[in-house]
Amino acid sequence: MHPQLQDLKQLSSWSTKDRLTTQVIYDEIDARYVAVFNEIYLRVWHESASDLDKVKKHKFHSPFHAILRIDNYPPILVCQNGSTASLTWALTNRKSWYSKGVLQKEEKIRDCQLINIGSKMYLCMLTCIDNLHDYIVVPLDGQTYVEDSENLKRIKLQRTAEKLVGHVVIQDTSNAYLLTLWSHGRLYSYSLLGCSANPPPGNLLSVVTALNTKHPIIMTPLNEITIAAYGADIQEEGAILVIYNLSFKLVQAIQKLKLYTKEAKLWRIEDKLLLAANRHLAVAPFSLTPQRIEAMVGSSRLAPNSTVNVNGDDNEIVVIQEMETAIWGSEVTEAVTFSDPMPEEIKVQLSTLVKDGLPEAVILETLIPALIKSRDIRNIIWCLKNFRDVPEKLLINLLSFCLTTSDKSFDSDQNGFTDSCVIEPLGRAVFLNHILSVHYSDICLMSHLKTSLGFTEILSLLDYLTHALDSTQEEHELPQTGTSQPSEEQLLDWASLLLDSHYQQYLLSQDPRICSLLQQLSSVLEVHFHVIDDLQTLRSLVERLRDGKSLGPTPKSASKYYSIEEVKLY
Repeated sequence: MHPQLQDLKQLSSWSTKDRLTTQVIYDEIDARYVAVFNEIYLRVWHESASDLDKVKKHKFHSPFHAILRIDNYPPILVCQNGSTASLTWALTNRKSWYSKGVLQKEEKIRDCQLINIGSKMYLCMLTCIDNLHDYIVVPLDGQTYVEDSENLKRIKLQRTAEKLVGHVVIQDTSNAYLLTLWSHGRLYSYSLLGCSANPPPGNLLSVVTALNTKHPIIMTPLNEITIAAYGADIQEEGAILVIYNLSFKLVQAIQKLKLYTKEAKLWRIEDKLLLAANRHLAVAPFSLTPQRIEAMVGSSRLAPNSTVNVNGDDNEIVVIQEMETAIWGSEVTEAVTFSDPMPEEIKVQLSTLVKDGLPEAVILETLIPALIKSRDIRNIIWCLKNFRDVPEKLLINLLSFCLTTSDKSFDSDQNGFTDSCVIEPLGRAVFLNHILSVHYSDICLMSHLKTSLGFTEILSLLDYLTHALDSTQEEHELPQTGTSQPSEEQLLDWASLLLDSHYQQYLLSQDPRICSLLQQLSSVLEVHFHVIDDLQTLRSLVERLRDGKSLGPTPKSASKYYSIEEVKLY
C-alpha cells in the first residue's frame, strides 16, 4: 500500500492593485496565465510571478468582456462589442486591431461561450436590449479566430406572456442546439447551425416541473442528452440542484439546498459540479450511468424515510408522500416471449437489450441498422412482426433499402403474398408489404418522407400502391392466411402521404409517365368512390330490413314525397 500524503503548503499566489474584470485563464499551449484588468488592460504572466503590478500591461482600444478557451485551442479574447481574436494574434496586432464588432447599439452580452463543430470554431452569445433577448452565433477564422460578421446567425428569443429564465447549449458531433427554459416551464430546443422546422425558440422538448421557473435558472451540459440545473425549489423553500435527462424527460437526480441566490454560477469540471452560490463553493460529484428507465422512476421524489427536511431543519411541517417501494430482484420475472422463435443470429444481442429494459424503439434502432448493412431481410421481417413501436425515421430507411437494394438480397423461395407484379422479385414485394403494414404517426412520417426518399423511389412506391388498390385486376386475390398484407385503409393512407409529401414535384413534372400514373390512381380511386356510394344505398335497404319493412317496389301512383299509413288504435 502506498499512502497518499496531502501537503497544504501554498504553491503560488498573485497580488495586484488593479481591478480584475475577467476570469483568469491558463494557456496550456504556452504555459502562462492571462487576465484583463480595468476592462482594457491585458496582462500575461507565468507561475513564478508574484506581484502582478510589475507585469507589463497591454492596452487595447476596445473593452473586453471575457477570455474563453476550449479543449486544446488557444485562448480567445471577446470584446464587449462582440469582436474576437486569439490571444497571440491580439498581442501581435494590438495597436492596429480595431473592429466594430457584431452587436447593435446599446446591446449587451449576457453570456458567451465557444463551441467546436467539425473543427470549426463558433462564438455563441446571449445578448439583451431593453429586456429583449437575442442569441448570436458567429463563425471564427481558423487561424486568427477573428469574427466573421458577414455569416453570423441572430436568433430572436421572444414569446408572448413568457420570459426567458434559463438557457444552455448542448452539442453532438455534427450540430449544436440551444435549449431555452421559459417562465411557464416549457423547455425548447433550437438548432444553431442547421435549419430548424419550427421558428425560435424551436421544438418543445418538455415541461419542467421540478424547478420554480418564476426565478432565474442556471444550466450546464453534462453530455448530449443530460444537463444539470440549479434553481429555486418549486415549493419556494430554498434551492435544488438537479440532473435532468432530456431523452426520458425525467429528473435523474436531485439535491436540495437551503438557500437560493439569483447570481449563482454552475460549472462542470470532469465528473464534478462546481456551484458558486451564497459566497460558498459547493462541489458535487456525479456519475452518469447508462440510460435505464427503471433507474429514474421515482428519482424526483423523496424517499419515505429520508432524513432530509424539505423546508429546512427547524420547520415543524414535514411533507409526507406515500409511495410503494419495489424490491428489485426479489422476485423472478418471466422472460419476454415473442410470437415467433428468436433468430439465432440476433438472439444474444436481443436478449441483452430486452433484459436491460430498453423500449422497443431503442431496440429496433440498435438492431435494424446492422441488419440493413448485412442485408439480413429475414431477421428484419422478424423484427417488424414482433415489435410494434417502429420509429418513423427507421421505417423510411427500411423503405429506401427495400426499393433500392439489388435483387440478389432477396431469397427466391421467400414466403408471402403479393397481388402485383410491379415490384420484383417476390421477396421484395413481401418485404414491402411488411413495411407498409407497420403502424406509424403520419405527422412524424411526413418530414422523413420529404427528406429521405428520392422522387424515383416515391414513384415506384406509388405505382405499387396503385396496383395493390386496383380491384379490377384479374390476379387480384384475397390475402392468404398467415401473411402480412396491408389493409386497404393502410394502402390509401400511404398513397395520401406520398401525394402530400411531393405534390410540387407532381405539379412541375412534364413526364407523361407520371401523368399516366396519376390518372391510373385517379381511376382506381373513382372505383372505390362508387363502391362507397353503393354502400350508402345498401345502408338504407339494410335499415328497412332491420325495421321489418318491405323491400318490394311501391305503386307507380304513390307519391315519393309523402305516404299515408292506416293505424288501428283499437
